Amino acid sequence: MSSLSKIDKFFNPKSIALIGASRKPYGAANTILTGLLYKQYPGEIYLVNNTAHEGEQVHGLRLYKNILDCQTKIDLAFIIVPGKYVKPVIEDCIEVGIKSGVIISAGFKESILYDEKKVKLEREIVALARENGLRLIGPNCNGVINVNASFYAFFGPRIKVQPGHCSYVTRGGTAGGFILMGSALYGRGLGINKLANIGDACDLTIGDFIQYYDQDPQTKVIGVYTEGITEGSKLLKILRNVNKPVIFYKSGQTSAGQRAAMSHVGAIASTETTSIYQGFLSQAGVIPANTVEGILDLAAAFSHSVLPKGNKIGIFTFGGSLGVMMTDAAEKHGLDVAPLKSSQIEILNRMLPEYWSHSNPIDVTDGARVFDPRNLIKLFSIVLEEYDALFIIAPVFENDQIFDYSKKEFDFRAMYRHFVRDNIRRYKRLTESGKPIFVLGEYGELSELFHQSHIPVYNSFERLARAYAGLYRYTKVLERKNRKNKPEST
Repeated sequence: MSSLSKIDKFFNPKSIALIGASRKPYGAANTILTGLLYKQYPGEIYLVNNTAHEGEQVHGLRLYKNILDCQTKIDLAFIIVPGKYVKPVIEDCIEVGIKSGVIISAGFKESILYDEKKVKLEREIVALARENGLRLIGPNCNGVINVNASFYAFFGPRIKVQPGHCSYVTRGGTAGGFILMGSALYGRGLGINKLANIGDACDLTIGDFIQYYDQDPQTKVIGVYTEGITEGSKLLKILRNVNKPVIFYKSGQTSAGQRAAMSHVGAIASTETTSIYQGFLSQAGVIPANTVEGILDLAAAFSHSVLPKGNKIGIFTFGGSLGVMMTDAAEKHGLDVAPLKSSQIEILNRMLPEYWSHSNPIDVTDGARVFDPRNLIKLFSIVLEEYDALFIIAPVFENDQIFDYSKKEFDFRAMYRHFVRDNIRRYKRLTESGKPIFVLGEYGELSELFHQSHIPVYNSFERLARAYAGLYRYTKVLERKNRKNKPEST
């Protein structure tokens, strides 16, 4: 069985065992169990606790005293016992033929700063598992999620996340939790496909999961969070051969952050590692992020937008100062807010009020006739003839307070919503030409409409510019790969 098919058992098990199942209504074991029940996991669940009484049940499921008593084939074991008992549990799992295990328990390599014996214990567990064909995630991890399979075995927030095309691997469980929350709460149609938190990564590594996601037809975008890079040469080779965008966030880039990473997941993140990190990113062809929020912003861009051909940006705004701020953010991230050509200015003069900016950004101020759908789409088309993408700074009418509550004489919010609903298909047709449109606006009902039409929405200048720059960086990565793979002419 290949290593990739073995990883599939972590996401699509037909039966699982929770070893260390708890009667308490809190803690890792109960959180994982109730998550599985809440999401209606369709497989068999076996609960094990060495203090179980005859006929005892937890949440309506039988509680076994030992995994040896289950007497059935189990695809995946979750080990949630104190660290000193993990090795005997591993031995029992091997005896019953379990080939995949998730060690939630802590107290191993992350103890490197104060207890070398625990580091040694982890090495012994890994050697024992590998010798007997048992692959491991963890220890000191939070678990795994496969949204499409209703498999939610995660020690973290139980959140209603819609299915998506983004899959993640993290070495920080809380980071995985924030990715879950961000995907659910940002309201921009992001969703999640799979997520694995691998903790100390004693056996299976980040690279193993990247390879798996690269071959997973349900995954279009790969997200990575790590606090240290181990087996750098192997990981670099894997990343160079990936055929999907990889968003990569490595924390622990300061001296204090490195110390925190070492005590958290035992990640060795030296000053030397930090100094070569940018070179690693460039060679690997990944898209860097510097926050969890940045991971999600990039994931939204790759999920909803077409890839740009260049970095020449046209900006459309109803306010001059907004255009200036958008220009600053764009230039900061290496984008080119180039001036309009004189031929374009002549055409736009016939469409816009005489006081428009006559430059890029295109500031129409309060030009009401721009709201004629035919004029607006024509205007956007003219801009996109000479630019690689269009940034639209939209009026912010999602907030209930942006109209007169007492009179409601002119409900801008409703007007803008109706306008977008009625004309969103025209926006979509523009993006089908292969040139992205990004919108600066509020997250809410309207942002969902934009996302469905392959138009990402962001609520800040910085986030929008950074996300587009990430897309453009990936365009350059693909160009470099194509040149490398192109056969030399004879």
